[in-house]
Amino acid sequence: MINKHIVNLFALDYAKRLLIFDLAGFSDNCDYTVLLKENEFIIYYYKNVEEFRITYEEQIKDCESNIAIIVKEKIYVPYDIKKSFRNVDLSLSKVFPKLNEGVLTDYIRDLGLIGYAYDSCYTDNSTPTLTQSFLNENVFKESVVSDYCQVKANSLSEQCLTAHRYTDWIDIAKEVAEVKYYIAKYDVPIDLSSIDDEFGSYINDNYNKLSSEINRDFPPIITKTLDIVCGESNEKTVLIIMDGMSLFDFEIISRRFCGIKYNYDCSFAMIPTTTSISRQSLLSGKYPGELDKPFSVSNEEKEFFTAAELRGYALNQIMYSREHEPDISVFTKFIAIIINDIDEIVHGQKQGRAGMYNDMELLGKTGKLQNLVKQLYNEGYNVYITSDHGNTPCVGVGGFRSGVEIETRSARMAVMKDFAEKNELLEQNTTKYPGYYLDKSYQYYTCNPGVSFDAKNKQVMTHGGISLDEVIIPFIKITGVN
Repeated sequence: MINKHIVNLFALDYAKRLLIFDLAGFSDNCDYTVLLKENEFIIYYYKNVEEFRITYEEQIKDCESNIAIIVKEKIYVPYDIKKSFRNVDLSLSKVFPKLNEGVLTDYIRDLGLIGYAYDSCYTDNSTPTLTQSFLNENVFKESVVSDYCQVKANSLSEQCLTAHRYTDWIDIAKEVAEVKYYIAKYDVPIDLSSIDDEFGSYINDNYNKLSSEINRDFPPIITKTLDIVCGESNEKTVLIIMDGMSLFDFEIISRRFCGIKYNYDCSFAMIPTTTSISRQSLLSGKYPGELDKPFSVSNEEKEFFTAAELRGYALNQIMYSREHEPDISVFTKFIAIIINDIDEIVHGQKQGRAGMYNDMELLGKTGKLQNLVKQLYNEGYNVYITSDHGNTPCVGVGGFRSGVEIETRSARMAVMKDFAEKNELLEQNTTKYPGYYLDKSYQYYTCNPGVSFDAKNKQVMTHGGISLDEVIIPFIKITGVN
């Protein structure tokens, strides 16, 4: 929605060489590079005068392709380079010239919605009072939010049809989380069920390929998390695992991250999305088929210590904690902190996604996670936040006892031996899962979207299946705190 205004500012209909001065960090809140790539621009970042001169003469000067050079800090740019490009100063005031930039900074996470409603801004509303009135009356209005969500939902449904890469689905999942945030906050009825249907098809055909994907910035699959976060042996690292946090949950709580800067990426959880399977894979760096006890968390701490030692840490440098305020030794260099707040909210939730919204708002207001992040970052740690799985709203279809005793509160899956009897309840409400990365001596069934083996007609929030909400989880790297 904001893209239309950026297209106009960049003059993408005719400009082929752009010099973008993004000195205010506009890209931190709106990744316009996606738009540039869609328009076949080759992107360069201007960081060093001498080094860039070489790059310019050898690669850019006579290149006939679309070129975008992004400048993100105050630095000298030679006149000849400026002259051969369309110069664009990128800021909120340039994208929304009729609104007050100072007021807009308080609504930085709502730029998509503001961009959607901006066409109804017919007069100059650039004073703080007029901008706030415009936002209240023309942006954060239930009918406008509903229309925005429906347009986004339609667009996302179309994107699903051409989503062939895991990164495509990560992009979709982030946008779905934003839409679900507005749906929950404003109680607007938008149907997103077709997205889970398409995602289920992608999982069945492509999930087994994630183990071969390589990415330097984030783990494509949760099992590769330790390989991403473990830096050099002299660096200090902490991995905060918010048990059960979905992208929807992060969308809410991160809006309370005042003074915290971060890179927002995602990862695919292990399927079935239960704590015992997925979190153990995260902390051990092993796939479930390699674990001694994949259906129990009893070995989780031991597996983490073994994995950390294999990655070069001494025993006295490793810490595993379940506290918001862990007692950290001066020798500690690698920490895993498990925080169960969200998972407890999920399994005690009686009001569905609207209840999750309210409870996550309250959790964000406590500042517990933010304080922990700031403390650890200021103590010199590389700080990462992730999850082991997400959660999704379901309606119970009746209890079903799995053929295998599993240490989990999930009622979204069933694990059975070949000889176990399959009843009508299982056949009508589940899909057989291929068991990628799992012990092949069992059969695996995941519940269809929106249902679980809870008491009949009971509304719950739960996990264990293969919906977008459960599988794609946040992977956050903290880059700065104030």
